[in-house]
Amino acid sequence: MSERVLYIGKLVGSGKITKNLKNSGYEVQRSEGLRPSLRALNDFAAHIVIINVNDASMINLRRITRTAGRRPGRPFVILLSDDRSMQFEDLVFDSILVRPFTYRRLHNKIRQLLDSRPSYVVSLGPITLDRRTRRAKTPNGFSQLTPKQFQLLNYLMEHPNELVTRKELMLAVWETDYLGDTRTLDVHIRWLREQIEENPSKPQLLRTHRGEGYCLAIEGSLQVGGEPLAKDE
Repeated sequence: MSERVLYIGKLVGSGKITKNLKNSGYEVQRSEGLRPSLRALNDFAAHIVIINVNDASMINLRRITRTAGRRPGRPFVILLSDDRSMQFEDLVFDSILVRPFTYRRLHNKIRQLLDSRPSYVVSLGPITLDRRTRRAKTPNGFSQLTPKQFQLLNYLMEHPNELVTRKELMLAVWETDYLGDTRTLDVHIRWLREQIEENPSKPQLLRTHRGEGYCLAIEGSLQVGGEPLAKDE
């Protein structure tokens, strides 16, 4: 299957780029405007999204890039700009290219991003976690984790077979060391068990140390690199 590139920008000025992308073997779709672009993000399932920032308002750019960041496959986003002084702090993106640039430079950036994709995948024992899409493969099958479930699992995988205190988890995930009420943590641990345990009521992986914290009872070290977890698995 060829890699898919969504180009968001006006037809004028995009023809050469989209033609070169097609000649390089990419499956390319172009969209223009807010609603067509949001629809294309949902329907086309692009691996790369290229956005000409000069063809959209900052409000629309925020909507488009944040929507791309929430897609299950989370495509890489490359911004193309004519102005080095533009501010992009509110946008969700991976790279910026400022004109003038050659197509070779754009193609190299696309390859760099796509080739980096396996580095977002980490494994520990029977658990594989895709850090880019928050998808997990566990003895319970494939699941899409919420942001907090992902943060908990990611942190516990980085500390395998270790007792992680409640205070440490609250600080790592909720950025607070307040322990007056840890019910939120307990609830999220229960939800995470429902995702990763074959029998959540009798957890074998994510174990409780009463009055202290939790332990991901898997021996070994975290392995980095692997096949990205696709949405339809």
